[in-house]
Amino acid sequence: MKNTKTTLIAVANQKGGVAKTTTVINIGAGLALKDKKVLLVDTDNQSHLSRFLGYDGLDGKPTIAELIWQTVSKLRQPVADAVRRSELGVDYIPSNFMLAGIISVIGTDSDSTGVFSRLFSDSAFEAYDYIIIDCPPTLDLLVSNALKACDKVLIPVQSDYWAYEGVDQLLATLQRTKQTDDIKPYVLGMLITMFNKRTNSAKAIMDAMTDSYGEFVFDTAIAFRDEVKVATIERKALVSRKSSVTGQQYMEVVEKIISKEGQDNG
Repeated sequence: MKNTKTTLIAVANQKGGVAKTTTVINIGAGLALKDKKVLLVDTDNQSHLSRFLGYDGLDGKPTIAELIWQTVSKLRQPVADAVRRSELGVDYIPSNFMLAGIISVIGTDSDSTGVFSRLFSDSAFEAYDYIIIDCPPTLDLLVSNALKACDKVLIPVQSDYWAYEGVDQLLATLQRTKQTDDIKPYVLGMLITMFNKRTNSAKAIMDAMTDSYGEFVFDTAIAFRDEVKVATIERKALVSRKSSVTGQQYMEVVEKIISKEGQDNG
């Protein structure tokens, strides 16, 4: 059944190592636990999300790289051919090594920042409540495309100075791609990750984030815990474990996302 509204969320931060993919996995799986139909899209050529979800590159089906190429060349095949089902209860479109060279392909398009907008306008995507794009840790054409196409951007920010410092640059890129000074409607929120409440530096970053961005910052911070590394090795979503502190924190964020979307659409 077609949804009346599909929300496309870009999860982005040009700083690497901010728990971006962990956030995509647990937000996506958490939304699925709330009976939402979710599609995760890997646009990072490191393919961490794809491998976590079980992609081995051997199924012969197209990846996001092929879909992008087909969109630019106007030789698109059915989007459904690229969709896989994961054990987490979410669908996904993987990336592979071909994505590393796809920026040059995008650059040949007359509307080089609008490729994703055309790709995700395909009616096949209307089957989902949420489409979540895992962006690469850069501000390249892939990210610009994701920001232009998205309804909302979610920004994971490690409780670290360098991650915090890059937020303004990302917001400036969002302004340019959306061609507006008012980005408030497009910011789903900023999520503090890898937070160690025992350190003064982490507390200082949290205070600075709140002072600088106020209502954009989620009340819940994602703790720095070893269970995240274990879950990655086991390929398990933390939200599926009731005993997981980090999983509970991500579910609080999921509840907030659903609430915000309800307010925006209501």
